[in-house]
Amino acid sequence: MRPRLAALLLVLGAIGLFWWRAELFTVAKPGDAPRVLARAGPAVGPAASPAFDVSLPLVPVGVARLTPGGRPLLVHYWAPWERHGRAQVLALDSLARTLPADGVRVAVVCFDPFPSVARYVARLRLHVPVMLDLRRDLQAALPCPSVPYTWLLDAHGRVVAAQPGEVEWLAPATRALVLSVGERSPADSAAASRLEPPHAVPRGGLQARAVSTPGRANQRLRSAWPPKSAAL
Repeated sequence: MRPRLAALLLVLGAIGLFWWRAELFTVAKPGDAPRVLARAGPAVGPAASPAFDVSLPLVPVGVARLTPGGRPLLVHYWAPWERHGRAQVLALDSLARTLPADGVRVAVVCFDPFPSVARYVARLRLHVPVMLDLRRDLQAALPCPSVPYTWLLDAHGRVVAAQPGEVEWLAPATRALVLSVGERSPADSAAASRLEPPHAVPRGGLQARAVSTPGRANQRLRSAWPPKSAAL
C-alpha cells in the first residue's frame, strides 16, 4: 500500500505544481530597461484584428466596456507589485492626461484582487482608468504572456504594437506613435460623419457607469459584474 500511496501523492503534487505555475506570470528581467513603444513586427503585424467585447470592473467603482474599433485603444497589463510599477503607471498617467480627449483610449488592466489594487491606485491618485480582468475575459483576446505587456490597436481594431516589458512612456517616439494612431484620415472623418448621428456614443468607446451603493465600495466586485449581454 505504501508504494501506491507514495505514487498517488507524487501525482497529486505534480498536478498541484502545474496548476500553481499556470497561475503565475513571467515578469520583466531585472536588467531590462524601459523601451520606446514601437510598431509590431511582421509576426504580429497591423493586419491582426483581435475581436472582443468585454465589461471589466473599474477601480474604485464602476464598469467599463472595451471593444476594438471606432477609436484607437491602448491596453497596458500592469501589476502594483511589478518592478518599477509605480513609476510605470505614473508615467502612463502623465501621457494619458496630455492626449486629445477624442483620441486614443487608455486602459490599465490588472489581475490582482480589488482591495489591494484600490488602495494602491487611491494613493497615487491616478486619472487613467484602472480595470480588473479577474476572469481573464480580455486576456483571452489580447494575451498577456508577461507582466508588464502593452497592446496598441488602431481605429480599425488592427494591432499596431504588442510589446513586453516596461515602456518609456514619456519618450517623444512613444508619444508620436500613440498620437499617430489617434489621427483620423479625411476619409475616416467623412465616413464617421455619415454613419454616426448627432450625440451618438462613438462605436468602440470606453463607457463606464457606477453601480455600487455608498459605503460598500469594497463589495462592488460581486454586485457590479454585469452579464455579457448588458448594455452599458
